[in-house]
Amino acid sequence: MVSIDDRLNAIIRELIGNGITLEQAVEAFEGKYIVAAMSDARGNVTQASKRLGVHRNTLRNKVSTLGIHSEDYDRRRAQRRKDPVT
Repeated sequence: MVSIDDRLNAIIRELIGNGITLEQAVEAFEGKYIVAAMSDARGNVTQASKRLGVHRNTLRNKVSTLGIHSEDYDRRRAQRRKDPVT
């Protein structure tokens, strides 16, 4: 079984090899991590913030700064946007 360290090292080597900066990597990781937490919490910011170990206002600010939208973590809203009622 591959350890988390080995997996992270492989990802880091690939990112560096592709010219991804630390800032770009951190922003991408943070965004994906927040989307996963928000999805698991079904869009509930308070629950997601507890899971992430940050204050809910901090999470709201990060969601706004990173340009994360409800469609990114709420499949129902994403589906409604794809299939508008006519």
